Amino acid sequence: MTSNWALPSIVEQYSQPGAENVHVSWINFDNFNNLKTNNGKSVKTSRDLIHIARDPRHDIVEKTYFIKCVGFNFVNLPLSPSGIEIKLTSNRFGRITDETVLLTLNDETIGNNHASLDLSPIKTYGNNNDMWNTTLTNSDFQNSSFGVILRFQSHPNWPHKCSMLLDAIEIRIH
Repeated sequence: MTSNWALPSIVEQYSQPGAENVHVSWINFDNFNNLKTNNGKSVKTSRDLIHIARDPRHDIVEKTYFIKCVGFNFVNLPLSPSGIEIKLTSNRFGRITDETVLLTLNDETIGNNHASLDLSPIKTYGNNNDMWNTTLTNSDFQNSSFGVILRFQSHPNWPHKCSMLLDAIEIRIH
């Protein structure tokens, strides 16, 4: 059995520790159930890839804030989980790639970072046999603090300051 695709109930953005001392909230929505705005446009990541790094002299790639998505309400969880799959639907404008794709539980990142340079508009991370180097259980998946932390950056071969448009972030458990 595989769970249904689930959407987060809480989406937040925050800066890199040691960078700006601010919390940046999403504007115009509180979760991905209705991510597109009333005029049909996707929601942009905050600050258009402008990020103040802890050490700007050594961090020349423009990055977004971290995006934390938690509070997934899974339906039909398998008895013995064997894999975690995340599907991200977005518009990367052919130039925005991943920097961080990590699971989170209790405000701690866990497992392997599945970030890649692939620029596909619909990306799937993990599969039915990939537990992301974790030993998560159904009680962990049902914990409201379980989710994913994302961060995007300009492609290292084509630097720029464009925004990334997010349409959906979904997780299912195999």
